[in-house]
Amino acid sequence: MGYEESARFYDAFDTKGNTGFYVDLAARTSGRVLELGVGTGRVLFEICKTGREVVGIDNSVEMLREAKRRRRADCPEIAGRCRLMHADMLSFDLGETFGFVYSASGGVQGASVEDLRGIFRRAAEHIEEGGLFAFDVMAPRMLRRTVSSTPEKRELSGGRFVIRFCAQTYNEESDVTSFDILYKEIIPGRTTVETYHESAQVAVITTRAVEEALTYAGLRLSSLAGGFEGQPYTDESDWMVVVAAREPSEP
Repeated sequence: MGYEESARFYDAFDTKGNTGFYVDLAARTSGRVLELGVGTGRVLFEICKTGREVVGIDNSVEMLREAKRRRRADCPEIAGRCRLMHADMLSFDLGETFGFVYSASGGVQGASVEDLRGIFRRAAEHIEEGGLFAFDVMAPRMLRRTVSSTPEKRELSGGRFVIRFCAQTYNEESDVTSFDILYKEIIPGRTTVETYHESAQVAVITTRAVEEALTYAGLRLSSLAGGFEGQPYTDESDWMVVVAAREPSEP
């Protein structure tokens, strides 16, 4: 989902609680850090604040614009160590390698499971020997259902409010879920409500698909968890949290 109309609302509804996980994981590595699908920079900026040089790529122009706005407004001190670039995860080539490459908040989860092989291969080509690759995706049980969520309301700056309506529809035949998200922004002094709509299709990713894609990319699975605190992964898990490594070449 590109959030082309609603990038500025993204962080207001973040409830994943995964920032600490990636900051801690980054601390186990050395060298530069790369985030695939950087979004608004929510996670990457925190890693950069620890002193690391970082790069974030995203294929959404609006998300990158919001990330640059947040960097300028909230943490200008990291600007010299934080590059934000427009690029696609399936085809990017930065011409450099990193000690830690990751994708937070379902960034690698698109409309096709087959894309994982290409994304992981591109990621592996950018990881230093001995470096780590990590990501999280929504577990199958969270996607294999049709449901409308309770509307959520958040207060924004300047007395504004935004309400989010989210519905997901599961297609058993294709094993793909469609998301429709509607944002309604209420601005003080206005009688009208601004409305923004986003939609996307998300393929269900299984542990087998992850393992096959990692093997294809030449990465070794290090850990598979059902959450960001290391809880075991089961069929009842909401999230699939994966850490893999690029093995050093044999002499």
